Amino acid sequence: MTAEAPPKVGYMNPPQHTRFKKGKSGNPRGRPRKQEDLNTELHRVLNRKVRVKDNDQKLPIRDSLMWKLRDLALQGDKQAMALQRRIIDESGISDPNAYSPEEKKKQFLRNIQRMIAKTNAKEDRDE
Repeated sequence: MTAEAPPKVGYMNPPQHTRFKKGKSGNPRGRPRKQEDLNTELHRVLNRKVRVKDNDQKLPIRDSLMWKLRDLALQGDKQAMALQRRIIDESGISDPNAYSPEEKKKQFLRNIQRMIAKTNAKEDRDE
């Protein structure tokens, strides 16, 4: 009779009972999906198409929101008018030749500096 040596266990040789079974994955649930950022999620929501009440066509949500804002502004809603004016001014469609690309960069930086100043002022008040 020959005595069998116990199975070798150690570095790169796990015990037999803890090894993966043949034909079975070591990671059955797989790698988790990448969490999407707020901007991607917002684009997905706004690009979804919805049926407009008046006619049978479908429009993206962003277009239907703009149409609703236009309707409210035409009815005399002051907040809708102010919001629409702000959108038009910030988008630059009122006068496309008003700002050169260099001027747009400067205006963008001024807006960021203004936001930082507001944040700093708020932090100073809280302290």
